[in-house]
Amino acid sequence: MISIPLLITILVFGSQLFSYYIVKMHFVKLIDDQDIIAFNPVINMLSNQIWGASLAAIIFGVILAYAITLPIKKLTVRTKEIATGDLTKIVQIDSEDEIGALGKSFNTMVSSLNEHIIESMTGGVITINMKGVIIAFNKSAELILDYNSEEVVGKYIFEVFPKGSKNSAFSQAIEDTLGQRKTSSSQEMNIFSRSGKKIPIGITTSLLRDKKNTFLGIVVTFKDLAHIKHLEEQLRRADRLAAVGGLAAGIAHEIRNPLGSIRGLVQLLQEGLQSTDKKSTYAGVIVKEVDRLNKVVEELLSFARPDDSELESNFTKQDINQIIEQTLQLTKHDTKSVDIKIIKNFSDDLPLLAADAKKLQQAFLNLIFNAKAAMKEGGTLTISTSYKKENGMVEVKFEDTGSGIEPKILNKIFDPFYTTKKTGTGLGLTITHQIITAHEGKIDVRSILGQGTTFIVNFFTKTKEA
Repeated sequence: MISIPLLITILVFGSQLFSYYIVKMHFVKLIDDQDIIAFNPVINMLSNQIWGASLAAIIFGVILAYAITLPIKKLTVRTKEIATGDLTKIVQIDSEDEIGALGKSFNTMVSSLNEHIIESMTGGVITINMKGVIIAFNKSAELILDYNSEEVVGKYIFEVFPKGSKNSAFSQAIEDTLGQRKTSSSQEMNIFSRSGKKIPIGITTSLLRDKKNTFLGIVVTFKDLAHIKHLEEQLRRADRLAAVGGLAAGIAHEIRNPLGSIRGLVQLLQEGLQSTDKKSTYAGVIVKEVDRLNKVVEELLSFARPDDSELESNFTKQDINQIIEQTLQLTKHDTKSVDIKIIKNFSDDLPLLAADAKKLQQAFLNLIFNAKAAMKEGGTLTISTSYKKENGMVEVKFEDTGSGIEPKILNKIFDPFYTTKKTGTGLGLTITHQIITAHEGKIDVRSILGQGTTFIVNFFTKTKEA
């Protein structure tokens, strides 16, 4: 504001003063009195012109400096506000010159920055104006809710999520914030996507206000909690397994010795009976039942106190495809008896895995027998292997076309003693889960009732590529 007027004034004043002294030099050379008298007004006019031009230069310089520095000052202030995290400000510059173009570029940058931040958020973000119209719908919201932003932006929020629908809890939270200014923080609820998928989410609603505290609308943010819920369920399952394991070990030891005595005494009694005697038949039934109970006890002991050190000592480099082939040989007769077709989709590029072959056979056997039990009328069991180079995991899938598992019991199938079969201990999948975990792997299940079930086993090979 000072340098520009000062520079212009110095230039104008200097040029005028130079002209004045040039004329004055010619004036002093005049000898004729009449010429001196005639030229005197010119000297006075030049003197006044110097001061007038200097004053005009000062005024023009101030106006020019103001026109240049005011937009720059606005940009500077807005830049400082953005640096503090306030991305709601834009700059008002109405000129069409270079400064105006700079202002427009600045506003475009702020707008793009806001959009980029919203789009890059990992959680879903929906911005709704005070009339309930959706004005922003980010990519994460699209992925979670299965909606396209172009379809919903500009629509009334309760048109997309009707109040009386399955998403009534979601709609109610938005209505409370819009109508009563009642915000919510990390409220957990279930929401149904456009395709009907049930998704657990944590929702937070916030009021959107301007600098003058005028209510503009609300911002709804939410996160998909499915992965977190899955981890929580795994932790709860681990706690249950640990508790049941301790109990099972004590019970198993208490039962095992009496069972051995019962079996031995019954066999002694059976030796003194004729084969045609009904008592001999009854004794045979007792021996079979004792053997069955003893098998349950052995499974309990295997589950309750797995010897991890012994397991690790048996770890050798194994080909997963070969282990599955050997397991299928053990089940060949059983699968043929119920007309089950086996499809093998084995990858040829699997790295060798450090594993206990016998233990993995036991785990795979349980999965194959479960698939067989689910396909009583026959069906197809597809076993696939693949190597995920991006995370260094060997994946094994067991996919059957059986009856499927009801959603309400899907999270219970790895629990000890839980079974839907008339016979069985309910420890098969529990032990399978334990074996996979001991191999630093994880097992997941997906099922559609009436269509089939898929067990997915992943092993970390420790050979992840960079």
